[in-house]
This record gives sequence, C-alpha cells and structure tokens, in this order.
Amino acid sequence: MAITITTQPNPTIPRLAYAEDGKIKYAFTSDSVDIVSCIVEVLIDGTRVAAVSVQPDLGTTDEFTLSTNDIIQTNLDFKLYTSTLSTYDVDGDGAKLTAIKIYEVTENVNGTLDTTYDPDDANNSNYDAITNNPATLINWTEDTLGHASLDVTDYQLTADTKLFLNDTPSAKHIELSQTEYLGALYYNGTSLQAFKLEILTYNASGAVLNTDYIDITDWDTAASSDVPFPYITLPVGTANLIAAGVSLTNVAYYTVQVINNGGNVSEVKRFNIVESCDYDVRIHWQNKYGKRDSYTFKGNKQESLTHKASTFMKAKGLTYASEDRGISVIQNISNSNFTVFSKTIGRADYLWLSGMLINKRAWVEIDGNYFPIIIEDGTFFRVDERDMPIQFVLNYSFANPTKGIRG
Repeated sequence: MAITITTQPNPTIPRLAYAEDGKIKYAFTSDSVDIVSCIVEVLIDGTRVAAVSVQPDLGTTDEFTLSTNDIIQTNLDFKLYTSTLSTYDVDGDGAKLTAIKIYEVTENVNGTLDTTYDPDDANNSNYDAITNNPATLINWTEDTLGHASLDVTDYQLTADTKLFLNDTPSAKHIELSQTEYLGALYYNGTSLQAFKLEILTYNASGAVLNTDYIDITDWDTAASSDVPFPYITLPVGTANLIAAGVSLTNVAYYTVQVINNGGNVSEVKRFNIVESCDYDVRIHWQNKYGKRDSYTFKGNKQESLTHKASTFMKAKGLTYASEDRGISVIQNISNSNFTVFSKTIGRADYLWLSGMLINKRAWVEIDGNYFPIIIEDGTFFRVDERDMPIQFVLNYSFANPTKGIRG
C-alpha cells in the first residue's frame, strides 16, 4: 500500500491563510484496493494541532482532497508591540510552517478497519505519507476586489516597486515619541545580500542630514526547501529610530526603504514630523496583512459615559422605614464611548483607514499605555463632489468596562 501526494503548496512561496481563491490544498491518491478513508494529521511548526478524517472525492474510491485553511487560521495570531523596538523582529505569531501526515484506513476481510494512526502518539512515525517540505502560511486576508488582482510576488523584496505589508500612504505624518511599524514579507532567497533598512533624514529645506541603517541579518540565509524568516516587522517610528540611535535633531522628515547589495528592493515610505497636541488620539490596529498600522486623529474628540444597572426586587420589612429599598442594584457597569475625527483627508487615506473596520482588533495609546478598544463604526463625510475632501469619523469604546461594587 502506498500514498502518492499529487498536489501540495509550493514551499518557497508564502500562502495566505485567509484566502478563498488560494486554498492551502493537498491532493493525494492511494493504490490500496481496500482503502476506505484516510486520517490526516496537520502539523504546525512540526507539532500536531489537528487530525481529520478525509473521505474519497466524489465519484472516486482512491482520490482525496483536503484544504487546511480553517485549521491554519486558528493557529495564527497577531503580535502587538507595546514596547519600543529598535531593531527588526522575526514574527513567529503571524507566520507558521505547515505539513501533513497521511494514514490509510482500510477494511480487511472480516469487515473491521485497520490503520497505523495512533491518536495517543503525537510523534507517530508509522504514517503512509508525509509532505516533503513544509509550506509557509501567513496571517493575511483579502477582500473580494483584492482577490482578483492579488499577486504575492508583489511583496517579494527584489525591486523598488515591491510593497510593504502596510497600505499606508507613501507619505504620512508622525509626531515625536511615537512608535510605528512596517511589515515585510520575503525576499528571493539568495544568501549574503546584506539586507538592511535604510533611513534618510532631511531638514526643512530638503537637504539630507544623515543616512542610518538597521541590518536584517536573518535574511542573509539562502532559501532551500522553504523561505527562512519570511515575515518580519521593521521599526520606523520616531521613538523607534531614536532608540536605534538615529538622530532626529533638526529633522523635518525622513524616508525608509529596504535595500541590499543589489540596490533598492522595496518601495519608499516618507514620514513628516509634525507637532503633537493634547487632543491627539493615537489608534493602532491589525491590518489585513496581520501586521500593525497606526494613525493619529487630530480633529475633534467627543466622549460620553454609558451606564447599565442590573437590579433585583428586595423584600421590605414589616414596618415602614424611608431608607428601605425595594428595587435594588446588583451591579452597575459603566464604559466610556468616544467619537474621534480626522482632519480633511483624501480618498487614498480614507480607504486605508477603512481597513481598521475589517478586523476591528485595535488599541488606543494613552500616555504610552495600550488599551484595547471595540470599534463600533466608521464613516466619512463628502464635502465637495469635485475635490472630494473626506473626514473619517471613528466610534469606539473601551473593551474593558468598569464594574461597580456589588450592592
């Protein structure tokens, strides 16, 4: 008896875990005449996380197909950075290596089922087949329009047209002492290319003041059967650069780009340093790539409190007393609700900010502390049909309400 794997993900191209048109698909056949089904173990970073029973494809007795997207999705996570990174970070939460083990289930002459699969042995070596090279899965989702034109190689860092894992405008504002991060996916797998993040600082006249670098040493390793360290986070905020030893004295703006020995291998992002004010609201959220985006709302801010009481009817005494309670409060829960407004923005900025309404995994930063929030709604106002200035309005509340003392 033997299993032949006919289809499996390409190990050198990272795959999207949340992709309807790019299923993490395996297909295999069995040469056993007694085959009934197969048991497939799904491995994440070499560890079994699930085992599923797979029936033959409709109209066949020996061909099998399995998609592992749903299983993979539950094992990928988002990494929130609440401290100030000064160097790049290999993100193992949002990228995993996956493989499968296959066990045949056959029916013998007396009608019983036989298999070498042992559910008590997570390291069972008696499988009938295993995928040769693990595939790289990344925590990334695409909308309906995005699926039609998606090409993961647009994020392969080989030319100055290649993209970061952030749909931020090519130029955006940032205040001093703020953290900001860009995601980068993968490169072409050649060793010793000296990948690095290049930071150029400029004064108000546009003259270059300094050139600084953050080395990406993990990308000096050649790719063989899979892409090593394909999913990283790069620190590019003002607080990050200062922590990395980059001087921002007299700096009006700076640019960041990934380069290597062959030249420029990513797009350029520009950050204009602007004044902060007491009414700024800094929001961080998980973008569609499973990375972090940040934005400072510099318009108006509205705050309100909501209160909800749970009550019970308490029996009164036999004699009247004015202080006796009938309906009594068990507990009161209050929460703060906020509405924040951007300044006038363009359509590109609006579409980017709308991304926070998809995952809704977000935090508000207050005095360096991160507080999880629930995003209730996001809207915009059109001011003029020709020029289309837009104001983005965000409604949110704290994810952790305040509970009063029990009555």
